[in-house]
Amino acid sequence: MEKFMFKRSLSKPGQNRFRFIALMGCTTFLAGCAIGPDYQQPELTLPSQYHNELQQVEGDNIGKTQWRNFYLDPHLQPLISHALEQNLDLEAMRSRLIAARQRITVTDAALYPEVGIDAYGERSLDSGLTNTDPSAENEFSLSGVVSWELDIWGANRRRSEAEYANFLSAQESLNLATISLISDVASRYYEWLDIEQRYQISTNTVALRKKELDLARLRKENGVISGLEVRQAEVEYQSAKVTLPDLDFERGEKANQLRILLGEFDYPLQLQTGVELRSEGALFPEQFNVGVPSEMLSQRPDVKAAEQALIAMNAKVGVAKTAFFPKFTISGSLGRESDELSNLLDSEGVTWSLLGGITAPIFNAGSISAQYEIAKEESRQALLAYRNTVLTAYFEVNDAMNSFRRSELAINAQQELVAASSEYTRLAGLRYRNGVASSLDLMDAQRNLFSAELALSQIKRDRLLSMITLYRALGGGTISLQNAPQAAAVDIEGE
Repeated sequence: MEKFMFKRSLSKPGQNRFRFIALMGCTTFLAGCAIGPDYQQPELTLPSQYHNELQQVEGDNIGKTQWRNFYLDPHLQPLISHALEQNLDLEAMRSRLIAARQRITVTDAALYPEVGIDAYGERSLDSGLTNTDPSAENEFSLSGVVSWELDIWGANRRRSEAEYANFLSAQESLNLATISLISDVASRYYEWLDIEQRYQISTNTVALRKKELDLARLRKENGVISGLEVRQAEVEYQSAKVTLPDLDFERGEKANQLRILLGEFDYPLQLQTGVELRSEGALFPEQFNVGVPSEMLSQRPDVKAAEQALIAMNAKVGVAKTAFFPKFTISGSLGRESDELSNLLDSEGVTWSLLGGITAPIFNAGSISAQYEIAKEESRQALLAYRNTVLTAYFEVNDAMNSFRRSELAINAQQELVAASSEYTRLAGLRYRNGVASSLDLMDAQRNLFSAELALSQIKRDRLLSMITLYRALGGGTISLQNAPQAAAVDIEGE
């Protein structure tokens, strides 16, 4: 690097004024330009529709619906609200967003002159071996100091552009974390509810089969049935009973997962009277409009975050390119100096200096060129990551729609199976009591009904989870940081 210093020259006043105006005009013109590529949104050729399009209805698609208007379960909404206030991961994301906002201020500071105060006092005594009449001397100085690196090539403006894009990316990451938290709370809640219901089904079945076992033992004592039928009743009783330990463990584990999301050790999770895995019509909006794929670009936070990361890397290409050009600096000071502290403000003690410099690269063994190539490749990587995010988002929606369709067919079929099993059990019971059918027929019918009821609870759970997944894949609802607790300190609207 070579540094050239400007010195004050003695010329005619008119010539100095003309040169100064010309220099300032040239500087202003150059300052209006920023070297490097300006960002242009990539052209993406998205399909016009999803592969498995759901029924279209008027109005915005479901991905734009606020979470309170999507999750209609009155027992779930308080859990989501609590998690938004107390979840520790979400609080950490809010902290990262605030830090990202402050980094913009740090970066923008380079666009302006740096002003400071330089004050010092010194008292010294020369050596008697080198000075025939040594005496103590004082020196006091007070001055204001200004330094400024002119942003001729736009390096600082590109850095500011990159940091602002990083801030917006952090904002979208917070939105994504919020949407993920909401869907995770809803998913864990319905999974926990499913386990609780299957536990209740198993408990009721165990109680019923215990009565049947006691009745079988009584009938054997009276010589009505054989010991084989008693053993069959005992097998059915133990088969139902063996499901309880695993379900009891699972419901405790699922409750703990939910408490982690809620941010508390002992949040009270209790089943409300009448709460069950009801029809989704009572828990979610009745109609789903999925919109068109192009809407993902403005709805999904992960897509928007990836684009902001691309903008940041594009700006860094410009920063790397400015390293090929000279840097211009101006510094100066104005103050007073005196050998007595009492005379420091005397008008005769005025001191000033003005310094201009140019620092230009001459030989750096290819380091600047390599940094520039690295920046271009990182920008290309960010572009590929953005395209991949859009591609992944598109197929996530398609997969969620497939799961939604499959769960709709499965729940209808399973409900019909439960209804048929119930009727089969009722008829088998009548035939057994009338002596037409054996106990084995009745036990077989009860076994089928028990399995069908357990499966129906799980299929209802899967149906609700598929709706949650589809809603999340479509964007998960518009998120406003002003609605997020403790996020008001981040001034986003003012940007």
